[in-house]
Amino acid sequence: MIAAGIVAGGTGSRMGNTSVPKQFLDLCGKPVIIHTIQKFLDNSMIDVVAVGINPEWRDYMEKLKNQYFGENNNIIITDGGADRNETILNIISALEKYGATDDCIILTHDAVRPFVTDEIIVSSIKAMESFDICTAAIPATDTIVCSNDGITTDDFPLRKTMFQEQTPQTFRTGTFKKVYYAVSDEQRKDITDACKLFYMCGYKVRLIQGDVSNIKLTFPDDLLMAKFLIENKNKA
Repeated sequence: MIAAGIVAGGTGSRMGNTSVPKQFLDLCGKPVIIHTIQKFLDNSMIDVVAVGINPEWRDYMEKLKNQYFGENNNIIITDGGADRNETILNIISALEKYGATDDCIILTHDAVRPFVTDEIIVSSIKAMESFDICTAAIPATDTIVCSNDGITTDDFPLRKTMFQEQTPQTFRTGTFKKVYYAVSDEQRKDITDACKLFYMCGYKVRLIQGDVSNIKLTFPDDLLMAKFLIENKNKA
C-alpha cells in the first residue's frame, strides 16, 4: 500500500487574525487542504489519503470531505497528536485499521503545501526502492547564517551545502514506529519532523528534488502568492 499522510494538526497562528486554521482558508474557491488532498488523489500511485487533523476541527474536516469528495472511502480522517510526529503516528494507526502493514509507504505532507507536483510524488516513492527515508528539498539560494542568540552571527556555512527541506517526507510505516519508540520522550520534544527523528537513529535521509513552487503557506503573503500561482496557471 502507498499512502499520503496529510499533517493538518496546527492552528496557523503565524497567518494572522483568521477565523479558521490556515489549512481551511479559501484559496481560489476551495480550502487550501482540499487542493492538497486532490494532488494526491489525482496521482495513480497513491492508494489512500489519510488526514491527521486537530480534534477540535475534525467534524469540520469531515464536512469538507463530504462536500468535495463525497463518500470517498480512500480518504481517512483521524485526530492529530500533540506534535507533528505524534500526528504521523496517529495517521499510521488509522491506516492500519484500513489494512496497511508495516511495509506501507507513506508520504507525509504539510496540509498547507498545495502545490506538490507529480514529479515529487513519483520520485519519493521510487526512492523507497533503495532508501529508508527521503525528503523533498531545494538548494538554498540565499546565504545562510547561524546565530545562537539571534543578534550576532556565529557561523557562515557554505551555501552549496545548504538545502531547504520541503515535504513530502517518505518512509515505511513500520520503520517510523521503530525510530519513534527508539528515542526518549525528552528527545522527542526537540524533534520537529520525521527526518530528524530518522537521522538521530542513524539513518541517511535521501534528498529528492523539490520545486520552488512547492511553497508552504505560513504567512499572509504566502496566501497571496498561492492565489497568483493558481490564477496564472488557469490563464495558461
